[in-house]
Parts: sequence; C-alpha cells; structure tokens
Amino acid sequence: MCSPLWTLLLLATCLCPQTLRALKESYRRGHDGSTVDEMLARLGEGPALFTDAGATSTCEDSTCEEREGGLCWGYERDCTEDNRLFVPRCDGSPKPWAQTMEGKMELFWTQADFGYVKKVVDSLAILCSPKGKIAEGASQLICSAQLRYCRARNLYMDLRRYRQMTEKQGTYRSFLEDIFEEGEIGGNCELDINRLRDNARHKSPLQSWYAELGGYSSVDFKVKEGEQCDEIVTRPTVFIKLDAVVNMYHHFCDFFNIYASQHVNGSFSDDVQIVIWDTTLSKEFRDPFIETWRAFTRHPVMKLAQFQGKRVSRLLRCVSRTSFSPCWLACNKASTIILI
Repeated sequence: MCSPLWTLLLLATCLCPQTLRALKESYRRGHDGSTVDEMLARLGEGPALFTDAGATSTCEDSTCEEREGGLCWGYERDCTEDNRLFVPRCDGSPKPWAQTMEGKMELFWTQADFGYVKKVVDSLAILCSPKGKIAEGASQLICSAQLRYCRARNLYMDLRRYRQMTEKQGTYRSFLEDIFEEGEIGGNCELDINRLRDNARHKSPLQSWYAELGGYSSVDFKVKEGEQCDEIVTRPTVFIKLDAVVNMYHHFCDFFNIYASQHVNGSFSDDVQIVIWDTTLSKEFRDPFIETWRAFTRHPVMKLAQFQGKRVSRLLRCVSRTSFSPCWLACNKASTIILI
C-alpha cells in the first residue's frame, strides 16, 4: 500500500498532537533524512516554510515561485519531484489500481496527496472579472473545475428571504438548493455566464458549490458602498458545509477540506471567521469535536442563520478570496468557502 505520510503529519500537526508519540518512532523522512520532529518544526512555519535559510519573504499565493531550490509541497509551478517534501512510497502489487508501481504511486499522488491540490490549482478559471479596482469595491469570482473550489472578492449576499425559503423547502434541511434568486448573490464584475453554466454537471450538496453559485449575478453597484448592505463583514471568512459531525471519519473530512483549501488559497492564518453553511433556522452550533476548530480559527464558529434577514457583503481589504474547497481524499464533497 502507499504510505500517506503527509496525511498523518497533518493530523499530528493540526488536529491530534498526542499522536506524535507514535509517529516519532515509526516514520522517518526519505531523501533528506529529516526526522518527524524536524519536519513538524518546518510545517509549523506556514507559508514561508520552503524558502532557503535566511530568506524572509512569505508566499501569499499558491503560484509563488520564491523558493530558490528549497523544499516545496508539489503543487507549485517550479516544484520538482526531487524537491517535494513528501514522495509517495508504495509496496506490494500495483494491481488492481494500476499496471505498474510507478502508475500506482502517481495515482496516489494525484488522488490522495498534494498532487490533488495541484489539479485544483491548475483548473482555476475566472468566472467573473472585476469592473475596476478590487480595492475600490469591484468583485471577482474564480473557480476550479465543476465549482468544487471557488474564491471570490467583495461578495454580496441578500439573505432577506432566507426564512421564507427555508420554511418553503423544509425547515430541517441543511443543504437547500437554489436559495438565491437573480441579484441576491454576486458582485460588481463581468460574469462569463456560459463558463459558469458549463460547470454545473456536479451540482450536489457535498460535491459542488453550483447550487449556491449557479445564480451568481453581476450587480451594478460596488460592494464597498455600504448603503447596499445591512451588514459588512471585514474579517476573512470561511463558509463550510459539514458532512456529519457525529462521526469522526466524516467530520474530519471537513477539516481536511479546510486544510486543502488553505493550500489552494495560499493562506494559513487563524484570524478568520468560520461560518457553517447550514440552511436550517438554527443559530446554535454544536460539535463534539469543537476543540478541533481551534487549529483553524481563534474566533467562535458561526452559522449562516445568524445573517438571515440581512444583505451581507464581505469586503476584502488585502489579497484574498472566497474559496469553495475541493473534494479531498476519500470525502466526496466540496465543503468550504474561504473569504480572506
């Protein structure tokens, strides 16, 4: 089988520090001889991780090329296999997954490792181009194939009909579809409607964000102008659709999705607001794994219902985006939006 070493390190670094005791004795780095402790120390350095000694610049975007020969995750444009932090290791027969061992390792790399992040990054396309400068209120929408991941700047949402739509479609349904009518979600940008509609094939609550963004519209006002909104959110914000919080496997898929989205988004800050995209009327968030959220945010987790009845905009003050995370690992879903 292939060894998902980075997956175990992710759990150890972000979610379960106590598992380090077991990892320390069981795993060692391959080509550079680093121990788990040394790798985790580097992982904790965040976006500036893979610059050479003495470098002080940080990488603010997943396409950053300031590495000067240092280690990299594998999805960067200039990252070679020799410079990857982790390279899949497989034993046993390659079948039935592939015809050769090289094919088996490549399959693992592209489906369960940072090669998947690379596929998402490579498929990003602009669906709505800003009408002017983003700093002055213009908007932008960028998505990967089939809207599994998206990021937006200066997003506008009109949730004044939220209660009406929830009661009409089912008060206890967490993933109501088509809750926005024309003009109720969008931004001040030129929309490529044909490209948007071409990415509708995977419309489903946990596989795509098309149900939420299929009605994205071009609005004639700049989102920065507060008179169009009842509430303006200035903190970087993450919207996430959860799978099943009562099941550890399914719920930790949510955390993997956030982590993968952070890589695509190029930001690892915990000074973000996480909002659960749950279309029920409940405003209270309960989670048996509530402590795990502290790996991603220092602020209390909110729910979408807390904004019902309002016109809300997310103003992005610096390089940032709204992200709908990709399907990641074995989790068949696309669960996060990040507004950073």
